[in-house]
Amino acid sequence: MSDTAAPQASAAADRASQTLHRALDILEAVAEGAHSLKAFEQRVGLTRSTTHRLASALVDRGLLSSVGRDYRLGGRLVQLGHQARERLGLEEVARPVLSALSAETQDATNLGAAAGDDVLYVAQIPGRRRLEIRHRVGDRNRIRDTALGRALLIDSPPERWAALFSEDPNTPAAAAFRRDMEAAQRTGHALHLEDGGDSIRCIAAPIRDASGAIVAAVSLSSVPQYMDEARMVELTPRVVAAALEIGMALGFNPARLGPEG
Repeated sequence: MSDTAAPQASAAADRASQTLHRALDILEAVAEGAHSLKAFEQRVGLTRSTTHRLASALVDRGLLSSVGRDYRLGGRLVQLGHQARERLGLEEVARPVLSALSAETQDATNLGAAAGDDVLYVAQIPGRRRLEIRHRVGDRNRIRDTALGRALLIDSPPERWAALFSEDPNTPAAAAFRRDMEAAQRTGHALHLEDGGDSIRCIAAPIRDASGAIVAAVSLSSVPQYMDEARMVELTPRVVAAALEIGMALGFNPARLGPEG
């Protein structure tokens, strides 16, 4: 290779990489609500002709679709998303995140999904405490009775909450549940503080997929002697971050929920 060939090859590779990044910027812009060449230009900082060329290439590959001057995400992206979801299961994505959270906190972590009016435990990493709350994979609890279940219901309307108390929606328990759900919707996470009976403390946050829908939830569980209220406040952002990490691995874009999430 000549003295000039190597720098030329490197420069060509850099240009190809930049082009790829610009094309990906356009896809992200469309996903976030931009649908015109002018909006793409502002996003990627290129000329109209270059932006049009990139958008046309994405249309040719089925990654974008166009009707007149309006651009939308293409059907090929849907196919790729389905393939990725099939090949990378929720449990496979979540397990290393759960393991890291358990190792950091020494408390048990759980992954749960909705199953009718129950929450189904689909993965669990034990803690390292002498006393701990442990659920087995395949266990079920009533969805209304756990922080994990309340996290799964954050997007649900009040009618769904009332249906969980069909025996009597006007009981003190139903009213307390509504208050808990309203708080969960405001904060984006759910808490369980039970000092009597089983003495459970739990923090849970929802996991969203590429569509923005809640598909599962992650929780961190312990007993009051290891997790007082101050520690719950301290650990809540870590649980929320773990749920977000899993969701982003599934294709979730936090921008879909807006600044208040």
